[in-house]
Amino acid sequence: MSFVIPVQFVYNGKSYAKQMGPFDHSTEREFALTVNRRAIDDCTSLEQLKPVTKNLLEGWSSMQTAVQSLMLENIQLRQALAKSELDMSAAEELLGQASSVIDRLRDGKRSGRARRSLWPW
Repeated sequence: MSFVIPVQFVYNGKSYAKQMGPFDHSTEREFALTVNRRAIDDCTSLEQLKPVTKNLLEGWSSMQTAVQSLMLENIQLRQALAKSELDMSAAEELLGQASSVIDRLRDGKRSGRARRSLWPW
């Protein structure tokens, strides 16, 4: 069984809605679900149900904390990659400007040499 987690975040003033996943349930997770379902089904009184419920609540809380940490890490990684792309495009623009300045300087030196002598080479 696979599932996705919807994520909404704001980056550079724009709101984005993405999906994390798909994720698959592991065999360990399926085993834990089966064991807890059996434990709930075997309960015959409220006193038997309380420890099972507390165990499930603690497990759910731990899973939520882990998911939130993974989501935050994913968002930070996406932001770092977007910043890296912006930095690379800015660096490419600067290199283009520098090469055009160098080309103009070279052309200026060549034309000066050509004016001084009959043969430019």
